[in-house]
Amino acid sequence: MSVEIETPASVPRQNDPVLQTTAATNLVNPVDGPIIRFPPFPQAPEGVQIMPFKDFEEGGICMDPGPNDAEVDTFGVPTVPLRPQHSTDVCKTNTKRKRRAEEMQARKKGGLGAKKLLWWEEWQEREVARVSVGFDSHSTRFERIHAAAADFTSGRSWPLDFESESGPRFIWEKFQRYIGVSDGSPAPSGKKSKVFKEQAAAEQEEEEMSDVEDPDEETPEDPMAGIVLDKALPAAVKTQAQLAEKEDKLLAFFESPEKSIRIFLTSYGRVMGYIWSEPNLECMGRVLEFFVNYLLRSKVVPEIERSLRRSLDILAVSIKELPNTSALAKVNPDPFSQACTNCWGRKSEGYSIVELDLSHLPQNPPNVPTASKVEEVSNETESKENNASGWGDNSGWASGNAESGGGWGEGTIDASTDLNAWGEPSTIEEQISQWDVLKPKTLLELLGPTALPLTHTTGIVEQSIRRIKSIIPPPANPAKSAPLGEGIFDPDVDAVENDLDRQFAKVILEPMLDWDGGDYPVYARPTILETSVGAVADPNAPEAAEGTPKAYDPYKDEITLLVVPTPGNIALMSEGMGLGGVWVQIVRQDNAVVKKKKKGKSKSKRTIPSYWYLEELAMTTPSFWAV
Repeated sequence: MSVEIETPASVPRQNDPVLQTTAATNLVNPVDGPIIRFPPFPQAPEGVQIMPFKDFEEGGICMDPGPNDAEVDTFGVPTVPLRPQHSTDVCKTNTKRKRRAEEMQARKKGGLGAKKLLWWEEWQEREVARVSVGFDSHSTRFERIHAAAADFTSGRSWPLDFESESGPRFIWEKFQRYIGVSDGSPAPSGKKSKVFKEQAAAEQEEEEMSDVEDPDEETPEDPMAGIVLDKALPAAVKTQAQLAEKEDKLLAFFESPEKSIRIFLTSYGRVMGYIWSEPNLECMGRVLEFFVNYLLRSKVVPEIERSLRRSLDILAVSIKELPNTSALAKVNPDPFSQACTNCWGRKSEGYSIVELDLSHLPQNPPNVPTASKVEEVSNETESKENNASGWGDNSGWASGNAESGGGWGEGTIDASTDLNAWGEPSTIEEQISQWDVLKPKTLLELLGPTALPLTHTTGIVEQSIRRIKSIIPPPANPAKSAPLGEGIFDPDVDAVENDLDRQFAKVILEPMLDWDGGDYPVYARPTILETSVGAVADPNAPEAAEGTPKAYDPYKDEITLLVVPTPGNIALMSEGMGLGGVWVQIVRQDNAVVKKKKKGKSKSKRTIPSYWYLEELAMTTPSFWAV
C-alpha cells in the first residue's frame, strides 16, 4: 500500500535527493518541502502497540454510572464537561442527577411544585461543571491549593439553616484552618521563610517603583533598611510564626492527604468537639468529598492525585458511619443487654434508671393545691387587683360572675373533674402517670419462660474498647434442642444456649489496644473490674501447660456479643467500628445440669460457647479511625 500526498509541480518529486534522505531517516518534511510518501512508515516508540484500524471499536458513553455516580465511557474513563454550554449537553448516563432532573420535569408537567432538595443535592446539580480557574499551573502547590480553596468557597450556595458551631460552612472553615489555608493570609512559599520576608519584599517593591518614576535620580541608601523597630517586633514575629505553622500544616496534608482527612474526621474532630453535633456528623464527609473531587477535577495538585483518590473511599464510608456512631449510642445497650443487667445487677459504677413508686403517695397531698384551690386563690387575687386599679365588679369588662358565665370566665370548675381549665391532670398521680416511665426490660419479654438465670451467671467483667471483626446473623433454620429424658426436670444448659443461638445475632469483637495513642487512658488498655469472676491471664506469666483450662486474656481473646437482630441496630454496625464500654461474660453455673449423650453418639466434646452482653456503652468510633 502506498500513500502519496501531492505538492505543487514546481517541487521536485521522485528523483529529489532531499526526498530520498527523508524516506531513509523516517522524518516528516517541512511544510514547504516535497511530498511525503509511505511506506516505509515511521517506527513506533518502544513499548507502544499500534492498533490496526480494522480492530478498532468505537466506545461511547456508558449507560451505567461509574464510581461515585460519575458519567463514564465504555472504557470506564470519566467524561470531562465542556466550559462552553450547549443545548445538547445533557447527561447520557443513568445517574442520580439525571433521574432527579427527570423527576423534577415530571412534577412540573403534573402541576406539582418542585421538590425541595437538600443542600448537598443542590450542590450535585451544578458541581460537575465547577472547576478552579484562579490559579497558575506554574505556581507552587501552596499557592495553587490556596486559590482552589478560595474558588471552592465562592459562588456556592451555603446553607444557612444551621445553628452556630455546626453545619457545612462551619466544618469547611475548620478544615481550612486544619490544613493551613484559612483567614485569607498569603500562601507560604514552600520553603522556610526568613524572618521579616514580607517586609523585605515590600521595601524591594517600593524601591523598584521609585526607580521607574525617576531613573536618573540617585536615592541614598537608607541606613535603617532591614532593621525592625522594637515596637514592630512582636507583630512581625507573630506573623512569621503563623506562616511557619500554616506551612507545616500544608506539608502534612501534601505528604498524605488520605491520612490527614482520616485524622480530621476522627481523632481531631473528637478533640475539637465537632463530632458531638449530629449536623456535623451528617455533613463532614460530604463537604470534604466535594472538595476532594473539586481538586481532582481541576487538576490543582496532580502530584498528590493518587492519595486524594484513595481518600474518596474513606469519605464514602464516613458519610455512612459517622452518623451511625451517634445512632448506635442511642440504641445500645440493646433490650437483651438491659434485661441481663436487670437480672444479674450492675457490675460497674455508673448511672442507673430509678423507678418511681407512687403507691404510697396520697390522693391530694396537703402541701399541693388542687385545681379548685388554685382557682379560688386566683379569683381572690384578681378581685383585689381589679378593686385596687379601679376596675370594679360593676365595670363593663368584668360584669357578671363565674356562676352565670359572664365576663371572661366560663363558669366555675368542679374540683371532681379530671381536668382543670388548661386541660391538665388535677392530681400528682395523674400527672406522673402521663410521664413515659421506662419499664425495666426482662428476659421473659425476649426469651419467654427461660431458665437462663438458673443455668448461667456472670463471669469476666471488662472495661475496654473493642473493634467489630464480624457480624453473624441468627441462623435461618435453627436446630431444635433435643427433649429431656424421663424423670429429668432440671433445666438443660445446652437447650438454653441453643435458644440464645437461635434468637440473637452475634457480634465478634477483637481487642483495640492503644486506640487513641494513650491520650484516653481509661480505654487505652483493657481493665478487669472488681466484680469480675474467673481466671484472667497475666500478660507477663508463661503460657499454661497443655490440657489445663485456659484463662481469659483480654489482650488477645475475642468476645461474642449477643444482640437483638433488629434492623435499627445491626444495620448501624460495620466491620472495623469501635465500641467502648463495659462487657460482661455469661458463663455456666457450677451446678448446671448438662444432658448426657446417648450411647453410640460421638464422644467429641462440644465447645462451650462464651457469650457476652453490653452493660454500658461509653463511646463509638468509625472504622477508619486514625490518630
